[in-house]
Amino acid sequence: MSSLWESALERLAPKLNSSTFETWIRPIECREITGDRIVLGAPDQFSCDWFREHYLGLVLGALREVDERDYEVVFEIVPQRAGEPVPHPISTSSDLSLPVVIAAAASSSSGSPGSSSQSRAIAHGTGPQAALESVADGVPPLIMSGDPDASPSSGPVTRSELNPKYTFDSFVVGPSNQLAHAASRVCADMPAGKYNPLFIYGGVGLGKTHLLHAIGAEIHRKNPTWRISYLWGERFMNEYIHCLRTNRMDEFRARYRERCDVLLMDDIQFIAGKDRTQDEFFHTFNALYESHRQIVLTSDKYPHEIPDLEERLRSRFQWGLIADIQPPELETRVSILKKKADAENLVLADDVALFLATTIKSHVRDLESSLVRLAAVASLSGTPITVEFARKAIEGSHARAGDNLSIDAIQKHVAQYFEVKVSDLKGEKRHRAIARPRQIAMYLCRTLLPHSQASFPEIGRRFGDKDHSTVISACRKIEQLMETDPETKGQVTTLKSQLLR
Repeated sequence: MSSLWESALERLAPKLNSSTFETWIRPIECREITGDRIVLGAPDQFSCDWFREHYLGLVLGALREVDERDYEVVFEIVPQRAGEPVPHPISTSSDLSLPVVIAAAASSSSGSPGSSSQSRAIAHGTGPQAALESVADGVPPLIMSGDPDASPSSGPVTRSELNPKYTFDSFVVGPSNQLAHAASRVCADMPAGKYNPLFIYGGVGLGKTHLLHAIGAEIHRKNPTWRISYLWGERFMNEYIHCLRTNRMDEFRARYRERCDVLLMDDIQFIAGKDRTQDEFFHTFNALYESHRQIVLTSDKYPHEIPDLEERLRSRFQWGLIADIQPPELETRVSILKKKADAENLVLADDVALFLATTIKSHVRDLESSLVRLAAVASLSGTPITVEFARKAIEGSHARAGDNLSIDAIQKHVAQYFEVKVSDLKGEKRHRAIARPRQIAMYLCRTLLPHSQASFPEIGRRFGDKDHSTVISACRKIEQLMETDPETKGQVTTLKSQLLR
């Protein structure tokens, strides 16, 4: 049984990158083979579902190549035993080419990440308000605010910067954000376990910051003595500059390398192009990673799309899991509106929620701001909220998605995003650095604009008098790549979000 399974994995490994193989395939255990029936064990339901959906076919194909037999697969959930490291190699050298991962220990003793026993104590809070009450009760505070003038000997300052409204319970899950949400829950439940670092990327207002705050709040609820640092990429740079100028670099490094158990950094793309800040963050990342401390980063771009980001940082950002958040689909937008209305004690009829969700397609912040405006106008005027009232209330405050778009605007935005010239998109150059942005621009014109304005012949004409068949081929190519290539999917998702703001 073991020989058959390992032979199948040996055939499969070259077909996947090492990070994917170690994250999703290696944790699956072959527990039994009886005739044409194979029993596979997964460490948790999320891993099981993700493996079943994305990699089961590949594994069955590899088994067929080895054994010339089709197997019926049965899954079992085999929870990891307390204190048992996940089945990945633990590197003790300074070479960080392989991820260093360790499981969370389900013990009741006190401790913190990076202890000599390589275990982590889980001290559960008493309820959802534990994160806020701990400061008053004398427990070390949840957040390092990053105040450059704070004394290093005093530890984290007492001002929490986590938004108590941003919890997992208040996050609306849909197909567009399901992976990011599930991975965030895993990080909160087992810090520095499977997904370290966790890199969440997506457009503006889609929920990246919400998940970052939710992870911090949940970790603190379970581990109130842990020191959790939440900050933005810009703040990290500003603190670094301040400490550099005031000769306090030892304090800065102690704050983020020694007195930080969990690092949550928003908008990491801000440090791109700042060479000395990137160098400092590189060493901070290594120090936290080697001592088995959870790192969660967010960005509006996939790591390889962030311009002027050092390659060594790009590589490290991909050691764990990269999860994208896409613009919410109609049903998710309706759910978001209904949940927000409930939180604000606002009666929102289904037809009104559907109207708002259909009208506002850009991002969650626009949905919420429109709902707030609607509630304010209704309260001041004493008018019941109907579809017609909603239409008049938000008229002029939010244009329908696509109202301000044109082929020219899409061409200009795509050219800026890929750092090419608009004339190149309209030209005849065929190398990939130009051809792929051109195909994406054509696809966006076709999918974001009314077909009366962006027919295949019209798009072809505006892209240098190209034949309509070229446009059709480009759109099909991008549709196919979005299903198979995460980088293309991320680029298109980001561009859509930016164009529909």
